[in-house]
Amino acid sequence: MDKDTAFAGTARVLEALSGRAALLMDGALRSYLTVALGSERLRGVTFVDEERFYSEPGVMLVLGGDGSILKAARRCAPGGVPILGINLGRVGYMAEIELDELSLLRRLATGDYTIEHRMMLEAEAGGRREFALNEAVLGGASIFRMVEIELYCDGKHVSTYHADGLIASTPTGSTAYSLSAGGAVVDPRMDAILLTPICSHSLNAKPIVFSAESELTMVNVSTREERLYLSIDGSESLFIERGERVHIRRSPITADFLRMKDGGFYEVLRHKMSERN
Repeated sequence: MDKDTAFAGTARVLEALSGRAALLMDGALRSYLTVALGSERLRGVTFVDEERFYSEPGVMLVLGGDGSILKAARRCAPGGVPILGINLGRVGYMAEIELDELSLLRRLATGDYTIEHRMMLEAEAGGRREFALNEAVLGGASIFRMVEIELYCDGKHVSTYHADGLIASTPTGSTAYSLSAGGAVVDPRMDAILLTPICSHSLNAKPIVFSAESELTMVNVSTREERLYLSIDGSESLFIERGERVHIRRSPITADFLRMKDGGFYEVLRHKMSERN
């Protein structure tokens, strides 16, 4: 709900679902919602703690842009809770419906929808593991200093990159940072790991598509930047010291998205791309 600051969109969703479904909401929002909407509009809503909020719903409705949907998907994925994105952002690749399409929510009660499973990545470094729906990015603290990163696939050396960084993305993430860095658009129903260099200082550094069963290893071998940063879906960041490794592989869990429309990925891509131009 990051973009629904006045909870106007939330009020419309509550109205659309009134009497059609049992509603759970994050207890941390209770006081804000009561002030903004009044207790009468919140009749039938059960406020729960964070753990229950991300694990118990039959479907998670997320109002916001792609960033909000990404955060929710990473929290919901371990419990297998599917996401339905309602776009309040500028582009909204990941959202299924717009605010003017809330009449579609009646299908939640009838089961008139499908569930799409999206591959995720698992990034391991320094004893920590993080899950990514879009991408894991290894790069320096400054965009003005080139870094050096060795890349291995299943233990075999692929290349040493002199670049601003490397992006390892899922097919879902192919329309995000990877696309901006020159990577290919990949159908999100596919299983693959995409590797895209960021501003590489080489004519031979091209994006590579690896098998989803591969394990990629990035090694910080930078001579000018002792510490690199591993960013997960643009939020979580880990320090990667010189000589340390980042292991990236397919995650055992998936992010699940609820679909109500027939157009599919390519219709969304066509419309959203034209909105950017």
